[in-house]
This record gives sequence, structure tokens and C-alpha cells, in this order.
Amino acid sequence: MRSTLYFLAFSIFALSACNSPNHKNIAGNKKSLIGKWHRFSIANGYSEFDIDSQYIVFYNQKVGRFKLPYKIENDSLKYLTSQYVAKLTYNGDSVLLEGNDSTKATLQKFKEQPIPFKTIPEEKDSLSFKSYIADFDKRLIREFEKAGIKISDGMEKSERPEYKELLKRKINSK
Repeated sequence: MRSTLYFLAFSIFALSACNSPNHKNIAGNKKSLIGKWHRFSIANGYSEFDIDSQYIVFYNQKVGRFKLPYKIENDSLKYLTSQYVAKLTYNGDSVLLEGNDSTKATLQKFKEQPIPFKTIPEEKDSLSFKSYIADFDKRLIREFEKAGIKISDGMEKSERPEYKELLKRKINSK
């Protein structure tokens, strides 16, 4: 009788252990960087990223377009062509990257999908490239304005006197 009771208790325990979900192995629980992202920082400006399973293609106003191979290991992003490694922290529609070079960046997922710039020709005089840049500039200005920085189109006359005018006044007053 005792052996039957032990067998029954063991069977119930074993069956309940088999039915518990393992959250680490559920396929739908796996996070992914694949998609279109953007980020903004005062130091680095505005950048857009198009990420597939092998490459990160990014474009920003400082360096133009770059394509870098990468891999993800143990919740870290590693570029295959440089020493850069960043810890990934997923926050819904954003990802925090904490780099081994003491940099931090937050990638925001695009809600609407812009033109994928990795398919745009490199030629700067192409119509599709000019179209992308025009839309890129609008998104860039919007991000700067969200940060409280007004970007003028150069047509507005500045209320403050220019530096050269101030220098001339100072020299003339001596």
C-alpha cells in the first residue's frame, strides 16, 4: 500500500513538473532586433537603422550610410568587424544598448515603416535617394524639436548680431 501511495505521489509530481511552461524556451518569447529603428541623442544626432538577420544598415547626417555584419550572443550585440559589444535590454518598442565603450543608446521601433534605405542606390543624384533624404530631414527636424532644439531653415534673420559684427564693434570702440 505504501509503495502505491509513493508511486501515486511521484506520478502526480512528475506530471505537474512536465506541464509547467519554461519561459526561456518559448519561441514567441524570444526578442528580436530585426526591423526598422531610429535613435536621437544630442551628441550623435539622429540615426535610422534597418536591421535584418545578418546586417545592421544605418544612416545619419554625420557619416552617411554604413552596413555592418553583427551577431547576438547571450543578450549582447557584437559587430563582426570591430571590437564593439553592447548589452541589450528590451523595453517593449525600444531597446537600450549599453556599449563596451561606455556609450548608451536607445533604439525606438518605427511605428510606420519609412523607405528602406538599404535598397536606395548609393548615387546621391538619384531620385529615390533625394526622396529618402527629404523624408529623413523631416524626421530629423521632428526629433530635434522634441528635444527642444529649434532648427531654422537659414532664411530667418537672427535676432542676435553675428559674431563678426560684434567683433567689429569691439575693435571700432577701442
